[in-house]
Amino acid sequence: MIRPAQSEDSRLAAGLVFLSGPVAFEHIFNSAHGPDIRDFLAFEFAESGTMFSHRHHFVCEQDGQLIATIGGFDKTSHDETFMGNAKAIFTQYGWRGIVKGLFFELRLVKPPRKGCYYLCHIAVDPQWRGKGIAAQLINFMAARAQELGYSILSLDVAELNIGALRLYQQLGFKVVKRNKSYNGVLDNHLYMEMTLLAATQ
Repeated sequence: MIRPAQSEDSRLAAGLVFLSGPVAFEHIFNSAHGPDIRDFLAFEFAESGTMFSHRHHFVCEQDGQLIATIGGFDKTSHDETFMGNAKAIFTQYGWRGIVKGLFFELRLVKPPRKGCYYLCHIAVDPQWRGKGIAAQLINFMAARAQELGYSILSLDVAELNIGALRLYQQLGFKVVKRNKSYNGVLDNHLYMEMTLLAATQ
């Protein structure tokens, strides 16, 4: 069952969100300069002011167990979280986190463009992978985006994440741009888009 995330999901959801990009999370939110990354994500997931909030996410449950997450933004909702993101990161990780986060967003994973519905934090519990759950989540979000009037679904994926890249291509996403990494830690990222069918009136 796919449903809107709730603040009560924060602890389990945080671990899944972390799995959606562990290398990037480790790089930006270095625990040497602040709290454990999962603790930070759990706190922000329970709140409402940042991009990590439950209000921007959906979760998948199976037999009462939380097994997957997915986030969704448009340009407006993403922009609305900017100051909240900056405040939370600075409070917990200082200027190092702010600078690393800005570099990541400006160089590798850029904010959603106008007219797009952008997907992020796509993660499935390792024990439940290979069962089509990620595809179900993405198709759910595609239908939702259509109902909201968007014509483009977009996302970013690390170039070396071959399994995810293959899935996105099978679902109809096409690579629009390759963003080259600016350091030796992060992978190159591929920006992908999928055209949605026009919503029926």
